[in-house]
Amino acid sequence: MKKLLVAIIIAGLLSVPAAKAQRAPVYTPNEISLSYGLSAMSLATGLVVRYANYIGDLADFIEVSSGDNIRVNSGGTGGFVNLGYSYQTSKTWHFGANVGYYRMNLGLEDNTGKVDPLRVNLVTIMNTARVNWFRTGDIFGMYSKAGIGCMITNYGLMVDTPDERKGTKVFPAAHVSAVGLEVGRGFRGFMELGFGLQGFLQMGVKARF
Repeated sequence: MKKLLVAIIIAGLLSVPAAKAQRAPVYTPNEISLSYGLSAMSLATGLVVRYANYIGDLADFIEVSSGDNIRVNSGGTGGFVNLGYSYQTSKTWHFGANVGYYRMNLGLEDNTGKVDPLRVNLVTIMNTARVNWFRTGDIFGMYSKAGIGCMITNYGLMVDTPDERKGTKVFPAAHVSAVGLEVGRGFRGFMELGFGLQGFLQMGVKARF
């Protein structure tokens, strides 16, 4: 009887770690995300005007000189659509890449009153790094993220012109999310507040696999 009791106790003790192992979450370091980043017209306009002097043919393209008072006459606001991938190398760090898209239609008016309707498509490609700095279990977490890469800008007049005035330029691009919040396990919702070429406020979903 004593031997039977000892055998039962030993079997029970051995089953506890096995049960815990079965309940433990499966470690899945791969993560994909889809988000929409809010942007402001001031950001969209600034991108065009800021680089107008840097890309000389854009000044000729909209037929204004660098000394003219360029302002937005009409147009629409929009946001960045972002698709990301990251790989978790430790409990703290994630590394990956992000691709974003932004489209805007502008009416650029010079000091003579002439308006050039301008269509601009922006595509951003960035390497990203993320650091987790607060977590409660595996449901809620806070983090910061940064990315650096390039922005491909394609622009053109929205009217029929014989010379098909249009162009494509590549510029440096960066983004910093100072604070990110995520809720969930394998499938999670998240929100990020930051500055750069992914939108100042991002909202989206993530999935781990």
